[in-house]
Order: sequence, then structure tokens, then C-alpha cells
Amino acid sequence: MSLFYKFALELVGDLADTRYRSAVGSLVRPLSSGKQTYSTVPDNYPVTRAMPKLESMVQCTGEAKYVSDVQQGHMLHAAFTLTTLGNAAIYKVDPTDAKAFPGVTMVILHGDIPGINNVSALHNPEELLASKRSLHAGQPIAIVVAVSQDVAEKAAKLVKVEYFDVQPPILNCRDAIAKQSFHPQPKGIVVGDAAAVIASAAVKVSGEIEMGTQNHFHMETEGAVTYPTEDGLNIESGTQHMDSVQQAVSQCCGIGRHRINVTVKRTGGGFGGKGGKNWIAGASAVAAFLTRRPVKVHVSLWDNLRMKGRRYPYLMKYQAGTDSSGKLLGVIMDIYGDAGASDNYIGPLNGAGRMSDNVYSSTAWKVSLYACKTNTPANTFCRAPGSTEAIYFIEYILEHVAKTLKKPSLDIKRLNFYKNGDTRRDGSIVKDIQVAEITDQLMESAEYTARMAAVTSFNQANRWRKRGMNVVPMRFDCHWAGRHYNCLIAIFHAGGTIAVTHGGIEMGQGINTKVAQVVAFELGVDVKYIVIQPTQTLTNANASGSNGSVTSELVCLAAIDCCKQLRTRIDAVRGKDTEKTWEVLIEECFKKGVDLSAHSYVSPVLELPVVYSTYSAMCTEVELDVLTGEYQITRLDMLYDCGESTSPMIDIGQAEGAIVMGLGYFLSENQVYDPKTGENVTFGTWKYKPPMAKDIPIDFRVAFLPNAPNPSGVLRSKLVGEPPLCMTSSVVFALRNAIAANLAEVNKDDAWFHVATPMTVERVQQYSRIEIPQLRYKD
Repeated sequence: MSLFYKFALELVGDLADTRYRSAVGSLVRPLSSGKQTYSTVPDNYPVTRAMPKLESMVQCTGEAKYVSDVQQGHMLHAAFTLTTLGNAAIYKVDPTDAKAFPGVTMVILHGDIPGINNVSALHNPEELLASKRSLHAGQPIAIVVAVSQDVAEKAAKLVKVEYFDVQPPILNCRDAIAKQSFHPQPKGIVVGDAAAVIASAAVKVSGEIEMGTQNHFHMETEGAVTYPTEDGLNIESGTQHMDSVQQAVSQCCGIGRHRINVTVKRTGGGFGGKGGKNWIAGASAVAAFLTRRPVKVHVSLWDNLRMKGRRYPYLMKYQAGTDSSGKLLGVIMDIYGDAGASDNYIGPLNGAGRMSDNVYSSTAWKVSLYACKTNTPANTFCRAPGSTEAIYFIEYILEHVAKTLKKPSLDIKRLNFYKNGDTRRDGSIVKDIQVAEITDQLMESAEYTARMAAVTSFNQANRWRKRGMNVVPMRFDCHWAGRHYNCLIAIFHAGGTIAVTHGGIEMGQGINTKVAQVVAFELGVDVKYIVIQPTQTLTNANASGSNGSVTSELVCLAAIDCCKQLRTRIDAVRGKDTEKTWEVLIEECFKKGVDLSAHSYVSPVLELPVVYSTYSAMCTEVELDVLTGEYQITRLDMLYDCGESTSPMIDIGQAEGAIVMGLGYFLSENQVYDPKTGENVTFGTWKYKPPMAKDIPIDFRVAFLPNAPNPSGVLRSKLVGEPPLCMTSSVVFALRNAIAANLAEVNKDDAWFHVATPMTVERVQQYSRIEIPQLRYKD
């Protein structure tokens, strides 16, 4: 109907009123532009110097080697057979046809596993191969080992699985609530009597928020290669968490961890999806252990999306009460998080509760958490897990309050900002809060007032094109507790070159570059002397996973400690002679028997759980084609407090990447399951749509807060990998404002209307509520 109307208007031409002619044609996207604004401190170079990643050239030319590139003549390959029903008992697994397929060496079932059938390093076991019941469609049930990847994948499809006791799968939070299917309930948050406060409040709002999931969608799907040795197993892995892989392999193969050495050179993206999910390394290790030959497992994109969990989907039911001005008095949130088949990865749900106040104060809170047990792969951490959703929850509530009071939402947000001296829900006292100042600076640099006036004028002049803007501020707390990272530095005589290995995983975030800059700064040498060697469990035993945005700074903290040890020894030889070159000095140290290697293990013990907080704000503007639901982001501005950035080019790239990932989450990445079988039907890019080049903002402006050193951070810096993603919900509210501008054209009910994410084109078009009487060409 809408497309035919567009066609008709094009035929009518100038006979149509100018406002209506905005329906003709499609949205035209001009050439994208971007602006990066950051400062450096030359006195501290190479720290704070903007430099490209150490690996950037070999990555751009394709010379960088990943696990997926590893190939040897005598190497075997393995692939998984996956279950096809999401809630069924396993009657029989018949590998006969697969074993007979030319090139197949072995088919491994759960009974063939030499150790324990468990690849989890957490409290609940997760089977390497399903034994009794398929908990979700896509669960590994057999491993086919063959002479090539192609043969392994083809033969894996020949393994026959018979089921019984087939039950309807539980696939989302609403299903779980209806069936009362829950994991143990996490602890919630209670401050004051929220129900009583809301009952007597002048203004009350209530509703539901529904959020979809997001696949990690790494550039490189996870892989592992295992080499049997006389001592045990050597594993090249693409994991984010070596310690977890080592433990899983130890369990499955029945050998001690001291016989297993895991090495990671780099991995092609992680986002949380390669930490703790150890099927790939487990399968490679078990197959190599049984065949006594090297075995590579590199799953296809399709199998990767079928078998692995993803970002938690959520259903949140809320009530809130304010005074007549919009000041929050009480908030109730019932947060239902879809944990999937296991609650091993409950952290995102806890985070959604913990950060649900964002930058806002209220006298009373009641936040209840429910971990829904569904027949989907166990959902897990995904870049900014819990924090992204938590900020969306409270922003959504305040947008609802603003609509009810018919006030600009930014005015309501300002009214509720925490102030220095306020008490947070955990009892800590607010100090050094910058949210109001950063929001003011963003509004000025983003020309918010003038652009809002331009949006209003545009909407008045165009019937079928609408624009919307929105600002979302943010607080993101930095937590170091429970993290453990190593660093080992070796300086070599006859040249003074330096090798570093650390407990973090290079997965595109530039951790190696930051470590090299910090080591160069601390030792007073040029970065050219330094190379970062692969990470290994032998030299970096018991290291935490690389996640939570804190790995880079804690590894740098360990590197600083190593450098202090080395400087003490080197300075004793240098004495007062400052004219010696680095090469000469190191050679003299060597001849005097000075130990030129140092190791450090960082495991912070803190008085308070929050080391520091970072504040930021984002302003997003969109343009909507009302008739089709298509839209584009005309401009996005972010002002972010990065402290004194260790490596500004790295950090600003991380910020931009986080923003684009967030836009995909809130707009286009829609996960769909078959309601009868529970199978993932969006396991490739034909139906699942991560953001591409034309989905980024047309005008993309990212700025770091200038002159803002962080006294609590490593070398005055702040974390950056995840927080920018948390504010990308501003695009949802900008789109909602554009839709509201359309509804106002036809005197639709001006009350608040609910939206669900992702805001796909189809959903947006439906929210616009187009009806035939509206399709005119004159007023």
C-alpha cells in the first residue's frame, strides 16, 4: 500500500502539495564523514601518543596469522554434529554412515571421551557432547574427524539422531514465565519502600520493555589446533580465556593442567563470545588425544551461530512514580533475563540490576532479577553486558515520564541527575560526578538547540519524512576485583631488544600496542625495541579472561611493576652516567650478571568495589521514511571521558566500534527461532543483519573529554572498550520521536506508546500506524 502510494505521488507530480511530495523516492545517503577529537601529552610520549596498532599493517595486508590459517600436511580436521530439537530426550545416535564416508578417521560420541564430559570451568557442567537430552537445538552431539574440513563437515551431517519425549521448546522470557521455568533467582536491590512511594506519587507510569538478543558475530569464528606431545597437549586457541580452556581440556582428556599448554597469538574478535564456551578447544583436544595426531577445529559461521549463546534477551516490567515536576520518588523493575539452558553466565543479569540507576537518583528502588531457563544455548557476556540494557531501562522510564508530563526528556533527566554528596543504592557516596558538565559540553558541541529547531521545522515541512533527536548520558563503573593478570618482560643483551608476554588476549582492541607504549615509557626506550610475544598458560598461568574493558589497564599495571623491578637493577649499573646508550647499558648489565627479566602478577585488593567511574553523553539524530519504515542516522555526537588516553588512536577506534555494534543491537540484529523445533533460523547474514558500511552515522563525531586525567587510573587513563555502546539506545528514542512526530500529524492518541528492540524497518513501519485515509496528495 505504502509503495503504491509512493508510485502514485510520483505520477501526480507537482499537483501534490509540497509536504506530501516528501514521500517520493527513497532516502538518499550522502558520503559519510567523521570527526575524531582527542588530546595528547607530548611530555609523556610514547604514552598518550596517537599511533596505529602494532599489528595494523600485517592485518591490512592479510599477513597476520590466526588459528583459522593454521595448516599442516598431516593435520586432521573435526566438525560437530548438532542436535535439531530444542527440548527432547536422545534415544539413539547412529554414526554408521558418517564413519563410512571417504576420508573420515573417527566419529566421537559422549562415551568415547577419555575424561569427564564437561567443558565448563564454572559451577554447572556443560557437556562437550550431549548424552541424554538435547537442552537446545544446536547442541553438539558428535565430533567427526576427517582428513579435511570439507569432508568433516559433510560427514557430520550423516550422523543420525533419534529422539523421544519431544516437548515444545521454551524460547523466550514470556514462555519461561508462562511455564515457570527459572534458574535460581539472583539477589535483587531494595532501597526504601518503592511500592508505597509510587502509590502516593503525583505522577505514575508503568509498562514493559522487551529487548532482543545479539550475536557476537566475530570476524573470525572460534578455532583451535591441538598437537599431541610426549608430555601432553599443546593447543593453539582463539579463546579470550586461556585458563578456562586449559581447565576444560584437562577435564575432558583426564590429564593434569600442567601437561596442557595453551597459546594465543591473537583472535579475530571476541566481544565475550570466546570466553568460557570451550566446545571448540575441547573437541580439538579430545580428537588429538584419541588419534595422536594434530587436529584442527574451526567451526563455520553457521554452526558458530547455531551452537553458541549470545547476548541476554530481556523482558522488563516497570513502575515509577515522580512528583509533579518529574523528580523520581520510586522505581520498581522486574527484570527477566533469558539465561538459556544454563545459568553459568549470570553476570549480565546481575549487571543489569546493579547499573539500572545509571546517573539518576531516587528515594526508593526495588529491582528484582529473574533468570529465565529456556531451550536456547546458554546466553553469555556480550560487549557491555547488562550495563547496556540497564541504561536503556532507566532511560526508557524517564522518557515515559517526560511524555506523561509533556516536558522535554532532557529536562527530566537533568532534574534527576545524581549530585556530589548523594548516596547511591550500594551506600557509596557520589563524588567527582561530571555528568551535568559533560552533557552541557556535548549539547554545545553538537549544536543541540539549533538542530532541535531545525528538526521541528523539517517535520512541519515534510509529511512523510520525519526526524528525531535524543540525548543519553551515562555512568560506567570500573571494577578490578577478582581479576588476575601476569606480565613477563625479558631484555636481551647484544642489542637491548625487549620481549613482552602478558595475560591479556589481543583480539583487535590494541592491547599489545598499549603494553608496548607503557613499557617503552617506563624503561625510557623507543617502541621499536619492543615486541609482544604470544600469550601462554606457562608464562601467564591462572590469568583471567580478557573482558570487561579492564584487561588492558591491568596488564599495563603488571607491565609497570615489571619495569620498576628492571629499572632498579639497571639503574644500579647505570649509576650517574646518563650518557650511556641503551644498548651499551644493557650489555654492561649482562656482563655483570644482572637479571634482565621480570615477572609480575596483578590481583588488585580494593577497599571499595568501584575503582572509578567514567561519564559520557551521546546525541543521535535520525531521519525516517514513514511509509517504508526505512531510516538513517544523519548525525551522532559523543563526548567521552577517557581520562588521559594511553593510546588515543586505539581508544577512539574502540569507541567508534562500540557505537556501531550498539547500533546493530538496537536497530537491525534480529534473532529468530523456529517455534516448533527451537532451531535458530537466522544463522547467516541472509536473515541476520549486523551493521554494515551504510548503517553507520552519516556524520559521525567522537570526542574525548580534554584535560581530564584520572588520578585513580593506570597512568591517568580510563577504560573505553564497552561504555560507548551503552549510550547507543539514544537511536531508539530518536526514532521514537520521529515516529511520534508522524502520529501527531493525524491526531493519534498522544499518549506514550511502547516499542521493542531491535527497531527493525518492519517494526518501525508498523509503529507509524499508516492507514489508507492518510494517503492523500492535498490537505
